[in-house]
Amino acid sequence: MKRISKLATSLPFLALSIAILLSGCGTIHRVNSEYDTTIGKKRKTTNVYQDGELKGQLSRVAVLPMFKGEYDHMDLSLIEENIRLELAKLGLFEVISVDPEAMKELFAEERFSSIGVLPAQLIEKLHARYALDGLLFLDLSYFKAYQPVGIGIRAKLLNSDSGKLVWAADEIFDSSNPEVSNAARKFYKRESIIAFPLQNTKSVLHSPSRFSKYVGNSLFSAINLQKS
Repeated sequence: MKRISKLATSLPFLALSIAILLSGCGTIHRVNSEYDTTIGKKRKTTNVYQDGELKGQLSRVAVLPMFKGEYDHMDLSLIEENIRLELAKLGLFEVISVDPEAMKELFAEERFSSIGVLPAQLIEKLHARYALDGLLFLDLSYFKAYQPVGIGIRAKLLNSDSGKLVWAADEIFDSSNPEVSNAARKFYKRESIIAFPLQNTKSVLHSPSRFSKYVGNSLFSAINLQKS
């Protein structure tokens, strides 16, 4: 009787596993939502350019204020700070945050786009003030504050000695994509659940602020200091 009881108990889980295998992404996405899991593929940052090995080139990198473009009317300071903090957490190099006031003092503008016209002495003046080895530009290319939230970032890293582009990424993280959703919720479960222990991991998909932490981590995890 005990064997029969155990078999009966395990049947629903077996049926669930078979259903997932047979019915594909739709069922996986539903199971993830209902049971707070992250089964299935996870989105990785792949639209990346890197010029050789970065180890030894950069030890002190200044991050410029994020260029917000058409979203300039919005206060995205917390999102911007979260993205910077995720870069610092990775420990790839010392991160120096250049604030908008310093940029305005030096160049009469608070923010510059990585694809726009830059001041002729931008690198020289920043190097003189911050003794930096690298300069990171961040452009906000897409932003959606309401569900499904989404953030697009264009990032470019320059070697301040040569002025050469050494790393770049251009990605849109759209939480309506199941692979992005899975990756964001897995990140939340791994990194942020201590701060919000009673919340379902789906909350990361409802909050642009929390989602931005995942975006920063995914984006900058694509920097490979010892690229072969």
